[in-house]
Amino acid sequence: SGAQSLVCMCEFQMEDDSIHNMSQARGCPSLPSLPNSSKEEPSELYQIVMRHSQYPPILQSTSWTQAAPFKEQRHHRSPCDSIGNNFSLQAQDLKICKLHGKRRAHNSSVDSTVPCILSNSPNFCLQSSFCSSASSRRVASPKDFLTPRSPPLTPDQQLHIIRSHEEKMRSTETEPSKKDLERYLYYITTGVPTSVLAPQPPQQMKNIMSLLPPVREAADTSVSVYDSCSSSVDYILMDPSECQRLSISSIPRPFPRRVIRGAMPWASSYREAHRLLSENLFTVNHIMFLLQDTWLNSFSSLRFVQLEDLPSSSFPFPPCEFEELIQRQCQTTRDELMNKWLPHCASLFVTFKELWLPFVPRSEREASVSVHNFFSCVAALMSGQLRSLVIRSLQDLLLFFTIYQEGNDFGEVFDEMRYVQPQVLLIKLEVEEPRIVFRPSFQECWELIHRAFMEIIKSVECNLFPEINNLYLRTVSPHESLVKDIINKAKDIFHKNTVGPKKYLNVYTKYNSLLDNKAKQDITAFLEEKHSLEGFTKKIEGINHLWREIALLRITAPLSMFCLYAGKLNEDLCDYAEKLKDMIVTFEVEENRELNKR
Repeated sequence: SGAQSLVCMCEFQMEDDSIHNMSQARGCPSLPSLPNSSKEEPSELYQIVMRHSQYPPILQSTSWTQAAPFKEQRHHRSPCDSIGNNFSLQAQDLKICKLHGKRRAHNSSVDSTVPCILSNSPNFCLQSSFCSSASSRRVASPKDFLTPRSPPLTPDQQLHIIRSHEEKMRSTETEPSKKDLERYLYYITTGVPTSVLAPQPPQQMKNIMSLLPPVREAADTSVSVYDSCSSSVDYILMDPSECQRLSISSIPRPFPRRVIRGAMPWASSYREAHRLLSENLFTVNHIMFLLQDTWLNSFSSLRFVQLEDLPSSSFPFPPCEFEELIQRQCQTTRDELMNKWLPHCASLFVTFKELWLPFVPRSEREASVSVHNFFSCVAALMSGQLRSLVIRSLQDLLLFFTIYQEGNDFGEVFDEMRYVQPQVLLIKLEVEEPRIVFRPSFQECWELIHRAFMEIIKSVECNLFPEINNLYLRTVSPHESLVKDIINKAKDIFHKNTVGPKKYLNVYTKYNSLLDNKAKQDITAFLEEKHSLEGFTKKIEGINHLWREIALLRITAPLSMFCLYAGKLNEDLCDYAEKLKDMIVTFEVEENRELNKR
């Protein structure tokens, strides 16, 4: 047909992104359609012209840079000029050759053309999405932050300003028509090829996808691409000439983003507090953070007493061994602090000496108050760290004894299966005529436990810097209420566990006659009387029965915190019974010998 022949004749003169394809599209004119009699496929150039007559291109298809706007084609700019002119609307007519040799200060007048919302306070600035980057990069003078001329705005006042600006912008804009929405959607979905978009970093996409359900990964990938395309189209349509060329009078506006800055009436007090902390307590000095970081990462888990590491087979301990165990563990922790923690802290002062050397006086005439205060604060920090270690060790030792806080009052009848937890101390029952005593006594046992707590307290006091007087790492005093409360709780638990052993002595009540010589007196009185051989035999059998009862008594009695060892006591009682039997046998033998002599 004639129209197709005309298109073919002009094919060598026109390209896909030629300026001749730049249609204003005010009425969306297009070429007439081909006659119905034509059965041939329209040429590629005809299809390009038809498509561009309805939807003019928004990006150049071939350019030195990616995603170059189509409007830049008619200016024939270099890539640098093209990028710079598309950076903001205010810079679209500038050229690099005209800017050569000019100072930046000469371009400060550009800021006055940018629409921004400023509050009454210089400390607060609300900037809408339409403010140019030149305005947002304005460098504020120090006076704007140090000398406010008005109080900061409250959140309600800030919201009022933001809403006023939104209402003002909404009154100047029109709602997009159906045709605008259709064309806008076309340029988002088709006008911007995905090949010109910068790909998302792979790791960033993996992090995003890991937070999404697996079934939505593909959908969310397309949403990310859609968002990038819409951002590019929105930025190009900020130019009114492009809106007119593409026949889009208005675009959908995003939901307004409102950022509220909290009022800071405490700024001056904060600076004053920061200055006091920097010059007096030195808590913001970096050396303090290094010391604290060293403690938390390497030494905060230390304890002076680690009874949980002991195998249960080691219990119960004789009192002297228990005390040696506590002293050995405290010494191990003390050696680690002295050989590792303190040298490492000292090396920090050598490595980061620039953090504290400014406090040292330059001459002997100057007072050394600052450096002395600095190292006093260092000693206070390290003392606090040691104090936390001592307190936790005391609490751990108390927690160990808390297992036995129920006591061992077993009532009338002793049941050895009632107290199955491991016992701590082994106490022996011994004869001290005319009674049975505990070895060691309960008073000695308590003094031993009290010394264990005191061993923890006295473990770590040392002189931090011998060259500086009165700089000691002090931890916890035995007279502090905290220490007294811990020791009193341990003492209450100890006293609850002394009831059972005293009650257990009732088992030996029937054998008191062996200890107070009453049994011996009874045998003496028996021998002074005349008895037959059967009488002597019966008396000896009674003593043998008593001996067997004593021999069958328990050797150990578990009583919660304590374990009573009665082996030596039972042997002594059996010996007493054996001596009574020997008295009868000896008397009878001597009596028979005298009869035989007659």
